[in-house]
Amino acid sequence: MAEVTVERFSSAPLDKVFQVAREVEHYPEWLDYVRSLKVLERSEDGTVLVTEWQASLPMIGLTSRWKEKDEWDISERVCRFYQIEGDFDQYEGIWTFEPDGGGTRMRLALVYHIAIPIGGPLVEKLVKRLVEQMLEKFLEGIARRAETEDRANALQ
Repeated sequence: MAEVTVERFSSAPLDKVFQVAREVEHYPEWLDYVRSLKVLERSEDGTVLVTEWQASLPMIGLTSRWKEKDEWDISERVCRFYQIEGDFDQYEGIWTFEPDGGGTRMRLALVYHIAIPIGGPLVEKLVKRLVEQMLEKFLEGIARRAETEDRANALQ
């Protein structure tokens, strides 16, 4: 089992960042490691999603597939997520959004385990670093998209 936590500040307001984060259909547009992402189910109020992911770790030639359930708490600005089937032995986490000055602080904590048949601890350490970089890129993409949309709205 590995645990990874990353944080990112966005200068965009909390509501804008949270809105962009919930637009999961757009993730593949700016996340190059997401090969595909499909929304399989969405509750009427949009707070519960089941999605199917395919992502790659090209540096080690690994492709992972999983179905994930996301539970969005609108009032608390939190998303809890976990794998319901797929390549991971364990995959779950929490994503929080908080006001920070005039912007937003995102924190993403992931607990995962994926059995890698060769390489042992050295490969596991490499995979953990790659997962951390992927999560950092993920939060960076959310921040960038929210900031771009916020600036565009300000100009209108």
